[in-house]
Amino acid sequence: MAKNLATDMAPPFILVAHYMIAGAIFYAFTAFLLPFYANEVSGYFLSSSIASLMHLYLLGFVMMVIFGAMYQLVPVVLEIPIFSKDFAYVQFYMFVGGILIFTFGLRDENYTQILPYGAMLMYVSILIFITNIFLTYRNITRWDIVAKFILVSNIFLTIGVTIGFIIALNLIYGFYPDILDLVQMHIATTIFGYVIMTIMGIGMILLPMFSLSHGFKQTAIEMAFYTIITGLVLFLIGTFFKINILKFGGVLFSTIAIFFALYQMYLIFSTRIRKQNDFWAKNMMASFATLIISFFILLTGVITKNDTYYLLFGFTLFFGFFTFFVVGHIYKILPFLVWYQRYSPLVGKIKVPMLNDMVHEKVADIQFWITLVGLLLAISAIILKIPLIFQVGTVIMGIGTLLVIYNIYFTLVYGIEELENYNKGLKNGGN
Repeated sequence: MAKNLATDMAPPFILVAHYMIAGAIFYAFTAFLLPFYANEVSGYFLSSSIASLMHLYLLGFVMMVIFGAMYQLVPVVLEIPIFSKDFAYVQFYMFVGGILIFTFGLRDENYTQILPYGAMLMYVSILIFITNIFLTYRNITRWDIVAKFILVSNIFLTIGVTIGFIIALNLIYGFYPDILDLVQMHIATTIFGYVIMTIMGIGMILLPMFSLSHGFKQTAIEMAFYTIITGLVLFLIGTFFKINILKFGGVLFSTIAIFFALYQMYLIFSTRIRKQNDFWAKNMMASFATLIISFFILLTGVITKNDTYYLLFGFTLFFGFFTFFVVGHIYKILPFLVWYQRYSPLVGKIKVPMLNDMVHEKVADIQFWITLVGLLLAISAIILKIPLIFQVGTVIMGIGTLLVIYNIYFTLVYGIEELENYNKGLKNGGN
């Protein structure tokens, strides 16, 4: 599969680095805010303060990294250049500004009036991204399952961010009475329709490539594709028209789709050549385990109608599944991008490093276990409703984010001094 990657179609490394570095900073920022939310563990799961934190994390970290990865992977995997690199830079700066303004306005009631401006900046920036992707698709010639996932997920993203913008305006002007219905539709389309569908799609490229898997069937992921679309459509119709049977059917189909995707991931891992459990493999196993756990928590919440389970579901999904999946792939994608930009022209001329050399493996391993311990403590605190344990757990998670940032820095500066010496030698007439 790696041989089919059209790396010459990739955008400049600096573009993708913008998104990866900003995502890591937002990740750390969110993690160090978490201890101050300790008293929220026994509160209402849809409070404005929790909504502010979740948006900061989802938009600033998860979606920021996904956007950067998409700008790299869409042209490389689909073998078509991105429509506009300039659009991508404009989107980045608008998106960062929108996130900061929106989440601050949502968190502090004294500044609620700035909320629509932040929402507008984010809305326009995401529409720029979606337009860039759609215009890129004009030249596509190969419609494989990855291309389908990316296209449909961006359709759901369009719906989701439009609903989100309406919600932001409604918080100020109050023109739509059933705001909880809008919130549910917004969550379904953005988290399940975009983030999880995108992860399913790009997972079919990244997981086989990084685990050196081959020879597996793709029936399960194809079933997941059609099943999750069916589930989301049923859920949206059922929620909007208040038809509970359709809404329930949507949840059921979406859940089945998740397990189809998990089975596909199992098939990929079962055929991998690289059997050792390195830092990437550990993150992947932890991400899929927390995804399964989060859905059992959600099912418990639906049955018991207890808000604590909804809060626990969101926390486990966001800070378990999303964190481990995204961080694990940062450790693989970023070194590859740096290696390709810095070392690929020098292959055969000097000794070039392996990708694993460009990540401090011991730090990555420590970061994994610290993050896992902190997550388990925080989850226990939510169940037991003990704020102090939540603070301890989230502080430990915060330490883990600093180790992620250290490893990103380690990758970005790796080998710079040696290359400078090599270039000096060329200028002085050396070989």
